[in-house]
Amino acid sequence: MKALELRLPPILVFLVFACIMYFLAQTLPVGVFDFFGRKVLVYGLAGLGLLIGLLAVLRFLKKGASLNPHHPEHGTVLVVGGVYDFSRNPMYLALLLV
Repeated sequence: MKALELRLPPILVFLVFACIMYFLAQTLPVGVFDFFGRKVLVYGLAGLGLLIGLLAVLRFLKKGASLNPHHPEHGTVLVVGGVYDFSRNPMYLALLLV
């Protein structure tokens, strides 16, 4: 087994867990967690996550780097600058925020 062997793409893991969380929220009787400004917070964090993800992907494309996590050996450049000045891995940060 290789040290960086990747079986599932991160976006697929994100979607699977998002579906599980939605299903559990609809079926478990745990009550409602509501507070003033909840929707503003939800949309703000999701929007920030989408923006960070978009900027990270655009930075990768601008540098000519590979977005395919299954083949890290195809990476020929180190992407720095932009959102990468603030986060080591802004694509995962974006998924977390969304």
